[in-house]
Amino acid sequence: MGSTASISDTETGVIILSGDRLFPEGVTVTRAGTFYIGSMEEGLILKSDPGMKEAGPFIEAGANGLVSVLGLYADDSRGILWACSCDAGNGKLTGTAPVGVKAFDLHTGAARGSYDFPGGGFANDLTIDPEGNLYVTDSWTPRILRLPTGGSVLEEWINDAQLGVEQWSLNGIDYDKDSGVIYTVNQLKGKLFRIAVESDGSAGRVTLIKTSQELRRPDGLKVIDSDTLATTEGGAGGVAVMVIKGDTAEVTRVSEGLDGVTTFAFYQGSAWIVEGQADHFWDPDNAGPDAKPPFRLVEVPLN
Repeated sequence: MGSTASISDTETGVIILSGDRLFPEGVTVTRAGTFYIGSMEEGLILKSDPGMKEAGPFIEAGANGLVSVLGLYADDSRGILWACSCDAGNGKLTGTAPVGVKAFDLHTGAARGSYDFPGGGFANDLTIDPEGNLYVTDSWTPRILRLPTGGSVLEEWINDAQLGVEQWSLNGIDYDKDSGVIYTVNQLKGKLFRIAVESDGSAGRVTLIKTSQELRRPDGLKVIDSDTLATTEGGAGGVAVMVIKGDTAEVTRVSEGLDGVTTFAFYQGSAWIVEGQADHFWDPDNAGPDAKPPFRLVEVPLN
C-alpha cells in the first residue's frame, strides 16, 4: 500500500472561486491552461485564464438550459466546452430545464448544442474518445450514455447492473487512448471498472478492477498515463493514484484533508482539485446551509 502525504506538504497553487453559495463541482482545463469551473447552486460557469489567481464569470446562470453544473470537458480540437446539467431539486434553478448535456463555444461561451437525457436521470461526468464520441455517466441508473460524433441525440451505450443499481453510484469517467477502454468509478461502493469499447463502438466486457485499498467515495477520474489513473476521493478529501496491472490496481493516496473535494483537472503533472464544500449543498440539515468561502481550486502535484 502506498503512503499518504498531508495537503500542506503537496499544495502548491490555488485559484479562488468567488461566491458565497457557488458550490463548485466540475472542472476542466484546456491544453493552454485555461480552467473552467461550474456551479451546482448557481447554474453558471467560471473561467480562469493562464496565470490568474481567481476565476471570473464566463457563462451566465441558466444559459442554454443550465440548472446545476457538474462534469465539464474542454474539447480543444473542436473548440467546445461540454457541461453536465443536472437537477436534484436543491439548486437555485431547479425545475427550469431538463437534465442533459450542454455544449458551448470554448472561447466565446455561445451555446452550440443541448442534448436531453432520455428518461431523465443525473448527468454526472463525461469524456470523449479520439473520434469525438462523448460518453456521460448517469448517477441514478447503472448506465452510460453516448453522443456519437455529429449526432443529435444521447443514446444508451451500456446499462449493466454490476455498475451499481443504487442511486448515486456511477460518477467519474475517462477514456484511455492507449488501450481503447473506458474507466469509470462507483462512488457509493468505492469500485473501479474497465469497459471494453468494441470495434463498432458498442460497449464490451465490464471488468471490476480489484484495488489494493478501498476507494473512499471516488469522484473525478482521469487517465494520467499508460496504466495509471487518478481519482479524487470525497471520503478522504484528496486524490489517489492507481497503477493498473491486469485486473488489479495499486492505490497510493497523494493527499488528503481538503474541504469537500469533488472533481479535478489534470494539468502539467498536477491535479487541480475542486474544494467545493459540497456537504452544505447536499446535506444542509446536518452540515448547515452555508459554506465558508472562498471556494478554491487547489493544485496537488502527482509526483
